[in-house]
Amino acid sequence: MVSVVDFASKKCVQKGEELCSYYGLSDGSGLVELPIPGIRLFRIDQYHKMTPQMYQQGVVVILQGNKVGHLNDYRFDYDTNHCLIVATPYPIACETFASAEEPLIGLDIDFDLTIIQELVDTLEQHQHSEIPLSPDSGRGVAVTQITPDIRDCICRLLGCLKDPLDAKVLGKQLLREFYYQLLKSDQGHLLAQYCKQDSALSRVSRVITHVQSHYDQKLAINDLADMAGMSVSAFHRAFKQVVTDPPLQYIKKIRLNKAKTMMSQDGMPANIAALKVGYESPTQFSREFKRYFGVPPSKASHIGFS
Repeated sequence: MVSVVDFASKKCVQKGEELCSYYGLSDGSGLVELPIPGIRLFRIDQYHKMTPQMYQQGVVVILQGNKVGHLNDYRFDYDTNHCLIVATPYPIACETFASAEEPLIGLDIDFDLTIIQELVDTLEQHQHSEIPLSPDSGRGVAVTQITPDIRDCICRLLGCLKDPLDAKVLGKQLLREFYYQLLKSDQGHLLAQYCKQDSALSRVSRVITHVQSHYDQKLAINDLADMAGMSVSAFHRAFKQVVTDPPLQYIKKIRLNKAKTMMSQDGMPANIAALKVGYESPTQFSREFKRYFGVPPSKASHIGFS
């Protein structure tokens, strides 16, 4: 006998496969923007070993397949029963389980701060208290269980994505419902803390946004601490708690990921990419790139999309 959860999961897989066919992703791996702004459909048709990949703020929903992610010592699995919430941009080492027969299919959904803030305010006014934190609430990435209500919302969201008019009329309210259900999940505190200007997560996120835009420049820790409104020691503690890396290590990872994109997608030579991301020594860049990605810069295009 097929359970209600299994039936709903298979329904989401079917809708995901239909979308892949509709948007020309039936073969190979790729990613497309969907009619609802901030939502992308992706498909991966082969296994990828553990490889660092840059994740932006948002939610990753897996419709078929599964991934294993690592943030240093923190491991997390996300699959058809668990979605990934990323509150600050992260270079996450991921292992992707997929094949041509059973490709990994999923959605990348950006945060909409306006909608999330409004929902947080409404929930806290109704509860007469702030959304409670979990024991590991300091970390800016987590997986959360896909509840029946979240799954039902995802299925309806998928259902409106083939029709531009449906997407325009229904998309925003379905996204609103999706965020509402996430806020009620066991990791809903991540979305709530993302909105709060005085939270450690929000302060570190502001610094990370600055790093994302100025990674090619010299970044002094004192200046970053001032930006967060913290002492240097408090900033180090808060940053490592949220990101699991100290600030300088995180900046290095951002630079290496940016360089990888320049080389693999734009065909930029390694020595030029090194200078573009702030390295003064191409030799040091090459050494650190190989240590981080496991291949030399000349093989950057082999790292691929995962």
